[in-house]
Amino acid sequence: MKMNRRTKGFTLVELLVVIAIIGVLIALLLPAVQQAREAARRMSCTNKMKQIGLAIHNYHDTFLRFPAGGIVDEKVTKGYGDTWCNTGDSTQRTPWTVMILPFMEDRALSDQFDITRRFSASFTSQVDSGNPNYNLWYLPNPNYQCPSDPAAGSDVNNLNYFGVQGGGSASEVNCSGGNSNVFFTNGIIYANSDTRMRDVTDGTTKTFLVGESKYHLTEAGTTSTFYLSWSSSIRLGSGSTMPHPVTMAGAYEPINSRETTGGMQPQSGSDSRTGYSRLFGSFHPGGCNMLMADASVHFLPETIDLDIYRQLGIRNDSAPVGGLPQ
Repeated sequence: MKMNRRTKGFTLVELLVVIAIIGVLIALLLPAVQQAREAARRMSCTNKMKQIGLAIHNYHDTFLRFPAGGIVDEKVTKGYGDTWCNTGDSTQRTPWTVMILPFMEDRALSDQFDITRRFSASFTSQVDSGNPNYNLWYLPNPNYQCPSDPAAGSDVNNLNYFGVQGGGSASEVNCSGGNSNVFFTNGIIYANSDTRMRDVTDGTTKTFLVGESKYHLTEAGTTSTFYLSWSSSIRLGSGSTMPHPVTMAGAYEPINSRETTGGMQPQSGSDSRTGYSRLFGSFHPGGCNMLMADASVHFLPETIDLDIYRQLGIRNDSAPVGGLPQ
């Protein structure tokens, strides 16, 4: 007598249940993996800022002052006001990002730059092709790039760490011209600054030194994307340059308060020189890293009280700050 043997296997319902379970597990696992990767990237970013802080301190130990945010022509900065914002000038000199290279264990790169003529060697997109700074001006440097930035690791020269030139409300801004940039001189790193440790009377634990930024610069007047880590000015079309604080920003607008397009550029068109100096921000969720004058790094939430945030950008306002947000 023949017996019907049932073939072993999954029924359609069982197969659908298994697929559903696998889908749920993947949906639960992917965010955890992404969070773990972001945590690693944020830790790497923190370590990079810590190294920048140590390099700046070593620079101060050697020269008894913090590096200037950038060397610019004195005639441009003497009067401040709209002249500083809007005067065409190609006399932008060594920025702080280049000054500290020897203290970042990057003497080999530093030696390639023409920094011997500190007050005359140009650091703009307008430098003569025979100047050693010409090609170096476009080179990326991973030490100044946050790994959470989508552009990090590519061949573009984006700068994610800006010197803090100060902070304050609109009435305390030294210059706010038609290009919407802001200039402060009440911080530690600003144009032609000569700040010493003793000048930070608010305390090094309560004063910003360098801040993280996702608001990259484009080459002004074009649609191409050039990120300028080294220059202390930005190219204006085909003719002149302007003394913008390219490697600096101020604690003026709230953290991450400007929208971005494509995850990178501010929504001001291809020419993002109209907003980058007004605020700090990052691709880390909820805030950005800030390097304090004591070389410690803190993650500041974007919900921080605006008045406290602005006070932390000023070196000597004597305003009471209860402490950084935990």
